[in-house]
Amino acid sequence: MLTSRTQLPLATASVGPVSWRESTIKEIKFSQAVVERSDKKGLDFGRTTDPLPSLRDNCVQQSNTVILSYVRETRAVLVKLRESFLDTNEEVKSLIRGKEALEKKLEHIRKDIALNKISTEVRSTRPSRERPRDGADGLLEKELQHLYHLKKSLENKLRVVQKQLQV
Repeated sequence: MLTSRTQLPLATASVGPVSWRESTIKEIKFSQAVVERSDKKGLDFGRTTDPLPSLRDNCVQQSNTVILSYVRETRAVLVKLRESFLDTNEEVKSLIRGKEALEKKLEHIRKDIALNKISTEVRSTRPSRERPRDGADGLLEKELQHLYHLKKSLENKLRVVQKQLQV
């Protein structure tokens, strides 16, 4: 079964000046005629007798070389991108784990502050003969100050981590 090549009319080209278009059409027609003649003969006669590769073979070989190097470079870029993505993903996971740990510590600090306040209130309701301040009251105050300081520090760290995760 013979398949015919579908050809578009060459005169429909509308790019460039008329002289360029006409010379291009002439070259295309000449090339088509050469291809048709070689297809009709059906032989690669010139390739078998000529020890030097033909122009077409050279073009194909050079094109394949360029394509191969481009594909290799593209694969190398893809590998680097994949590694960067995996590294970034691991950093994000680490930041999320750190954020969760900070939130957990902050929750414990808040509970400790509430417990400290309850303890201070309980000590304020003791009988009048036991009301004079002693070392326990001082310890509760210092502990409360320390807990507030820790809370402030953890909240600042948590803000930094949240900003990093948003970026």
